[in-house]
Amino acid sequence: MTSYPVIPAPWEIPVDYKITKSPFPFSPRHLTICDSSGSLAYRVIDGGSSSTSPGRHVMTLFEVSGAALITVVHQEDEWKAFRGHANEFKDLIFTARNLSDSRFNTVIDVFLLGRNIEDSKPSFRLTGNPFSRSCTITKEDTVVAQTYLLYKLNKRIYSRRKFRLTIYPRNDHVLVLAMLITFFGKS
Repeated sequence: MTSYPVIPAPWEIPVDYKITKSPFPFSPRHLTICDSSGSLAYRVIDGGSSSTSPGRHVMTLFEVSGAALITVVHQEDEWKAFRGHANEFKDLIFTARNLSDSRFNTVIDVFLLGRNIEDSKPSFRLTGNPFSRSCTITKEDTVVAQTYLLYKLNKRIYSRRKFRLTIYPRNDHVLVLAMLITFFGKS
């Protein structure tokens, strides 16, 4: 009987993105998301508030080619994410509700389509502090992704405009970015 060598599965390592917030306070807010090599991977454009329906705020996640991946709409104390530029129920991906919004701690529950929002158990939970750019996304007891400020040695003042996102293996990067829009959308 011959024995064949066992080939190990490819490494599953976390993926890092560097997120930079627009430096211009009076221009439309947007985020650029670069991969670990510094190449642009995604872009988030803030569409601002709608004049036709007050209290509605729209942000869109674009891929490098300019195609809209997900549009996130904030209205009436909840966020809804839709495929592309759509905002119809058939294109709904998830709904997010803010459970706690204090100065130092924010908790948002995310309910994927197909789960009842009245259900007590969310699909994902986002916990952290938007001011310090820290957020942990969990699914049950598993950490899906984390954000944190970019720290440098010998530097005493850190910019809140730049922070790092680490997405752990076997998670949808676009879905994680859309959830982060709900978390950092107001800051």
